[in-house]
Amino acid sequence: MKSKMLIDAGRSRRGWSRIGTFFKCPQLFAYQNRLDLQLIPASALTRGSMGHVMQAHQHAIWGCEQGGCWAGDEYVTDASVLLSPEEAVHEWVKVNGEGEEHIDRMLETFRRYIATYPEPPGTIVSVEYQITAILGTKGGAWGLWVVDPSEVNYDPHATAIKAVDGSTITPTPLNCPGHPNHGTAVELTRRIDMATKDRAGRVYIWDHKHQARVEPGRSVDGYAVDGGFAAFRIMGKQLWPDNFGGVALNLIQTTDPWRVARPMVPATPHRDSHFAEMLWRAEHELARLDMSTGNYWAWPKAQHETTCVGRYGACAAIKMCFYGEAGVEAKHRK
Repeated sequence: MKSKMLIDAGRSRRGWSRIGTFFKCPQLFAYQNRLDLQLIPASALTRGSMGHVMQAHQHAIWGCEQGGCWAGDEYVTDASVLLSPEEAVHEWVKVNGEGEEHIDRMLETFRRYIATYPEPPGTIVSVEYQITAILGTKGGAWGLWVVDPSEVNYDPHATAIKAVDGSTITPTPLNCPGHPNHGTAVELTRRIDMATKDRAGRVYIWDHKHQARVEPGRSVDGYAVDGGFAAFRIMGKQLWPDNFGGVALNLIQTTDPWRVARPMVPATPHRDSHFAEMLWRAEHELARLDMSTGNYWAWPKAQHETTCVGRYGACAAIKMCFYGEAGVEAKHRK
């Protein structure tokens, strides 16, 4: 008997969290991506992944009942090939070898969510669908362009790549001689948690956020300024040029009273208009640092009060910036 499908709800191949961290603080990027230090509490990451898996399976099942939807890179029409949400989270724990201690909490979170929203939020177009975009020129315009799904395994040195609208992208490759990625396409990927279509035909991208406390009034502007949502908008307008409706948040509280909020992410048209240029500069700054600064403990630091100690408290790496390698141990001391 063929095993049922577990949807991949993990990070995309080269997503915003990577370069977004570099925008925030090159030193923090080096701690996480060059020294491989675990700074974000593993419990929070694990609970978020478990919540995403259950959301993906529930909405994919609804999508099948509506006629079919994309689940990852597969188009599914038969809900019987999918694990139920509760089966899926148990399987995720089994496959990943973590999260057993969070199962009860996340199952209760999911059940409370379904009690609040027992129906799908429109026609399900896709869940956990990865998009690939590259910097280059298309139709005489330079920018960030979505690659056609048939070309997601493109040659990174290619001089012409098919865009999602069928036209041709001429990549503008990374220009950093000596760097391993010199001459390759500059890429950004995003995994869409969910896309839905309303009765008017407008398509929305949704992003699930599992939080210990949901306060949409305080967090919406913070999400709006995050570059990952600019990327979603840029990509969404290319995927659905005639009927893209915007980006919505699905904020899900993982503690009593299990609040759920679904605000829209405000548009940031000025920032979006030069997002591609900012991405280009950041990727080159990162490549140059890789080439010139071998001491990953001495990368440029933000060194700013409200960046290093923000509204959620001190950066998890602050002791490392105080004491260097000795700060790894200090981080765990009270």
